[in-house]
Amino acid sequence: MQAHAWVEVYLDGIGWGMGHANVAAEIDLAPHWSISVPFYYSGGLDYFTETIKFRGIVVQPEARYYFKGNDGWYLGVHAGAGWYNFALNGDYRIQDHNGNRPAWGGGLGFGYQLQFKKNPRWGMEFALGAGVYDAKYDTFYNEENGPIAQSGVRTLFIGVDNATVGVTYKIISKGKEGRK
Repeated sequence: MQAHAWVEVYLDGIGWGMGHANVAAEIDLAPHWSISVPFYYSGGLDYFTETIKFRGIVVQPEARYYFKGNDGWYLGVHAGAGWYNFALNGDYRIQDHNGNRPAWGGGLGFGYQLQFKKNPRWGMEFALGAGVYDAKYDTFYNEENGPIAQSGVRTLFIGVDNATVGVTYKIISKGKEGRK
């Protein structure tokens, strides 16, 4: 088994655009295999208007298989958990049940990592994933301090659970040549 040759850190531009600070680390495990662990958090900068918000804390670890070495195209299998408070300018907003019941589940993803030729430590990642999540949430009227409309609504979410356009930076482990 190959020693950990690279650790990669990346920031997701789509997450930043939604007001979610985010960072992810990817660690080589063996030729063609890695583990990626992204973390998203939105705090004080999560409201676009009083009735539009994308608030959350999300973690989504993923095992990845690269078709050629440990760069280029990959397929992934991921698990995920997310706490949320979400509104799209409608009559209601939804929030995880009692503010402490995350949606949890997992799915499949695919993506591509592109390394810049002038400095291969820097690059970009493009990814898309879909999954199935068990969600239990409360519905509130979409107004400032809006009262609860429904409690304990349960649903099975099936759909896109990851869309990434990110900047990557690879950190070389001491004494290693890099990915092959």
